Formats: sequence, structure tokens, C-alpha cells
Amino acid sequence: MIVKICGVQTVEAAEAAAASGADVVGMIFAPSPRLIDIATAQEIAEAIVHTTRNAAISVGSSTSAEGAYFKTQMQQVFGKGRKRPQLCGVFQNQPVEHILDVVSRVPLDLVQLHGNEPVELARQIPVPVIKVFHIDDGFDIDQAGELLQTDCHSIILLDTKVAGQQQQGGRGVSFDWTIARKLADRGVPFLMAGGLTPDNVQEAVQVGAPWGVDVSSGVETDKVKDKAKMMAFVDGARGGKREI
Repeated sequence: MIVKICGVQTVEAAEAAAASGADVVGMIFAPSPRLIDIATAQEIAEAIVHTTRNAAISVGSSTSAEGAYFKTQMQQVFGKGRKRPQLCGVFQNQPVEHILDVVSRVPLDLVQLHGNEPVELARQIPVPVIKVFHIDDGFDIDQAGELLQTDCHSIILLDTKVAGQQQQGGRGVSFDWTIARKLADRGVPFLMAGGLTPDNVQEAVQVGAPWGVDVSSGVETDKVKDKAKMMAFVDGARGGKREI
């Protein structure tokens, strides 16, 4: 079970996320209360790059073409040889020039596109891309052609679509996890976010069957990353793990 802890703003929070067992540490470069500057991101990257542990995750096979493609991508990102958490930069509806500038200045392993960007944008980014798809009650996996488009993004992220909000993500709102389960039943690996907490993550994993989970506000106390909550979240996620 892959665990991504997003929205870290300090070296201390990033190190605590890594110590909790997170596989991905996320930093926000889009307009957000958790936005960080380049200098801080570089300090966080320097700390995480020197974190060492056995972090490889085994990814199995798939019978569907889409599933096989995305599982191969997951293996390349999270498989053998990985000795530390991956660093992810989160962007939302920003010019590709800005994304490339940040990637050139901060040693990111992954870029997350969290807006309405076309999936083809991922081809212009020199590191693997996590692409978000915002889910509401009317979302139809079978009609979401871009979601399963290959040779663009490497990893699918399902997150809640919050009505009336221009900036999505980090709002602590869940979606119907049975929608995610439809994708899992097709053998396609994905990450799942949206309103996850240490109290509900095990149920979310059991119902939605994601290959990984992503959390930000759910491991905060007074809008600050909470080490105990991060550890509890990781334990809860892996207690309901899906073998991959």
C-alpha cells in the first residue's frame, strides 16, 4: 500500500512524514494555504534525499491492457532500488513553463497535476506525472477516456470534486469510494484521496481498493502536520492493505 503525505511545509514535517513510513512526500507549488517557496522546497528535498530505508513496493501483473500499463509505471516509480520516499511537487492549472522551472530547481521525483490540465501535458514534463481526476456522484469510470489514456500520466489519482471551489484538494471532503472500486475491479492501479483520516483510511482501502492513499489535512492539527496522526494514518492504511 503506497502512502503519500502531501502539503508538507517544513523540513521537520517532511522528516516526520518519512519517519512515519510515507512513500511519497508532497509539496504544494500551487495557490494554497500550504504553498511553499523554492528555498524551503530545496531544504526539504535536501533532507529527504538523505533519508534511507527499504522502500521498494512489489507490483503484480494485470490482465487488462490499461492495468498492465499503469502497473508498469507504478513499478518504475516505486519498485526495486528505491531507498527513500519520493518527492512530489503539486501544481494546479499553471503554465508548463512554471512547472519546468520548479523541476529544474528542486529535485522532484514526481509532478502532480491537480487541476483540469489536459493529460497530454504530462508528455512535456521530464519526471513521472500523477494526474488527478476529480470525482463526484455523477462521475462515470466507463466514460472517463482521459483517465485511462496511456503514454501520458504514469499514475492516476482520484480525489473529491468540491462544488463551487476553483482550487481543489486539501479540503477534507470524501467521495463515494464505491466509484473507485469500479476502477480497481478493472485491474487498474490508482491512488485515492479526499477526506481521508487515520479514523477512516482502513475502511476507505477496504471499500475503494486503491493501490495507494493520499492525505493532507487529515493528518493535521490546527493546520500543522501532526506526527502522531501521520503514523496512525500509515498504520491504518497498511492495516487494510491490498497486495499488489
